Amino acid sequence: MAQQREMRVEQRNARRLITRTEIAEWAKVTRPAVTNWEKKPAFPKPVSAGKAEYFQLESVLTWLDKRRVPVNRLIDDEPLGTTYGDRVRRSLPDDEPLPAVGDSPSRGPLRRLHELLALADGVKGSAAMADYLTLLLTLNFLWGAERERWTRLHELAMRTDSAKQAKELLRDIGHAADEALRRRGVPPGLQDSLVRLTPRTVQELRQVVRLSADLGRETYEQLLRRYEEQVALRSGEFFTPRTLTSLIADLVVSRADGIQRIYDPYARGGELLVATAEAAGLGASVRGESPRLETLRYAMMNLALDGADASLEVGTAAPWEARGSRPAVRADVIITNPPFNMGSTMRDRNPARWPYGVPPVGNDNFAWLQYVLQSLEDGGRAAVIMPQSAGTSASKAERDIRRNMVDAGVVECVIALPGRLFPATDVPVSVWLLRRPGTPGAAVLFIDARERAEKSRNHRRLPPDDRDAIVTTYRQWCDSQSTGDGLSIAVSPRDIRANDFSLNPADYLADDPPEGTAEELSAVMDAFERLVETQGQANEADRAVSVHVTALARGTGGSLSPLPNGWTRTTLAEVCEIQAGPSYAQLRDERRSSDGAVPLVRPRHLRDGHITGSDQEKISAEFAATHERYLLESGDIVCIRSGALTAPALVRDGQHGWLPHHNLFRLRARRLEVFDPLYLLAFLSQPYALGWVRNRSAAAGAPSISARSFGELPVVLPPMPVQRRVAALLHDLDLQISLHRRLVTAATDARALLNKGLMSGALTLDLA
Repeated sequence: MAQQREMRVEQRNARRLITRTEIAEWAKVTRPAVTNWEKKPAFPKPVSAGKAEYFQLESVLTWLDKRRVPVNRLIDDEPLGTTYGDRVRRSLPDDEPLPAVGDSPSRGPLRRLHELLALADGVKGSAAMADYLTLLLTLNFLWGAERERWTRLHELAMRTDSAKQAKELLRDIGHAADEALRRRGVPPGLQDSLVRLTPRTVQELRQVVRLSADLGRETYEQLLRRYEEQVALRSGEFFTPRTLTSLIADLVVSRADGIQRIYDPYARGGELLVATAEAAGLGASVRGESPRLETLRYAMMNLALDGADASLEVGTAAPWEARGSRPAVRADVIITNPPFNMGSTMRDRNPARWPYGVPPVGNDNFAWLQYVLQSLEDGGRAAVIMPQSAGTSASKAERDIRRNMVDAGVVECVIALPGRLFPATDVPVSVWLLRRPGTPGAAVLFIDARERAEKSRNHRRLPPDDRDAIVTTYRQWCDSQSTGDGLSIAVSPRDIRANDFSLNPADYLADDPPEGTAEELSAVMDAFERLVETQGQANEADRAVSVHVTALARGTGGSLSPLPNGWTRTTLAEVCEIQAGPSYAQLRDERRSSDGAVPLVRPRHLRDGHITGSDQEKISAEFAATHERYLLESGDIVCIRSGALTAPALVRDGQHGWLPHHNLFRLRARRLEVFDPLYLLAFLSQPYALGWVRNRSAAAGAPSISARSFGELPVVLPPMPVQRRVAALLHDLDLQISLHRRLVTAATDARALLNKGLMSGALTLDLA
């Protein structure tokens, strides 16, 4: 029976037609890698079926059987000599139920990842979840790129049998990864994160090390996405989703021949470099920069897992200012996702420096586009992610730059993509495809893919077929100047001029749904979908608060004088180290700029218990290193010491190492077991504490308070379980308030869209 079943499967597979996406999925490579394979000699030709293209599986397997998997990409206990053909055969669906016996799914990377995440609480202890994810990312990196180091650490883990040795093991893991990064030219720092972990048992830490073997590249990407969610990276720092990286790599690699140098001047987590380098092949050198050292480390680990010849360095948010009159890098392919609508100081306003026009102060979108063009080698191609608003911005300076770029012929194509592709922002984006040198008078290809999306958790993604359609449309235009699929249109500079130099595809594609029909209906349905989702979240918050209310009703009540058993009265100075930020003389204006590496926290950034705002000035890493005693750590509390008094804020994950302004106090627990940071934050935010500080400030004759006076603030501390319960109650109440505000906003937005559609006749109600 088993032999007959295998024969049936073989016969079926010999006839099977498969897509590029299926080849990538079953061979466990990225989608752009398949495009690169197509450029190799003897790769099977696709079979066309309308707009779609398929490959005969048997022919693909014959070609893949001759292509061995590199050693550093072997997964799931694959032996040396494994071919991509072997890998595809193991991944093929057989269209029949699997037998009840055989390999357990628990041996797969996905199941092991779930097991690792389940061990988080036992291994991280009081540390942040981001620190635990850093451990998993580090072990994944060591297994994939530093196998000998991982093997030694695994042997050491199996011999570890005490809490002290567990701490030493974490330090050794961090040191091994830091040394591997340092050898690749990236400053170390992973050890600092790992030593904050406090494993509950040695056995759980050993289990983490054991399960980290052969997790593979996809697991690293999943961990990186979870890290992004935990740290809540700002818009200039969050990672580029895979649905975009694979599209961009496919676009630029398909049109660039003889790629030798790939460059990303704003590398984030290295995700664009990884996709493009894999599509281009291992022969290309890779260079990237990032102003955030922490994510630069993850980028290097990401690239190392692919075996790329990578050079990464700490850059700035405005590389054109740091580099002088000429870019320091020339590349054949440039891909980048720069921060949107951010403004540098724009000190260099010499028109000779900007060939297409001086960018306006306050928005660097067109500074990035020009810097990328100047960094291209002749014959080079670039793909830059831009907010869709860049194509139609009303700024005269930006309109003039668009005009000059169109006239010079450096804009080859603009692709409008769906909104909410980034989990962290709703800003809709476009991809600008640029070339050097330009072709004056050439038409610009516009592709409108705004409706080509499907929902994925809290964001959207491009389905594989729609992504392939975009790439095919672009290739056909480049090869034969052919359009006509309804997805794209080529527009001459004259027609672009007549449309006020708009580079928004929606302004040119006549086949868009007319206003007030399917497009509006879709917008209304999306708005109501968000409303229902927010309503559900608000209901969950209501239920959480009701649990606390029930607990309060069951409480015994009583007076706080004398205090209940286990409660203590103390002072702030007895439980906290109170440290003011560096003095004004130490932190002079000339030490601060937008080009630094370490954000400076000012009083205005303290809002609703959080450190917020994207306008932080920054100081250099060198200055921060010499003023280490002032730097913030996760769990610290920041309070205003001079100026307008507002509630304090808690330092969260991702804000570790930031520098407080001299008008701020940093509070740090003398002993971690004394108080819960969220409890103390709530205590210091109550009107009593704020009034006490305000009165002391006034008594001092100026709106400021000294560390000594602040330390005299009376503090009431219940036992730790009570602190945590109080903090949980207040947190759930804050969440309830926030979600109900969002619910009002969502309902208001839905009503506005519905009102417009109903009043225009675009939408009608069924009165039956």
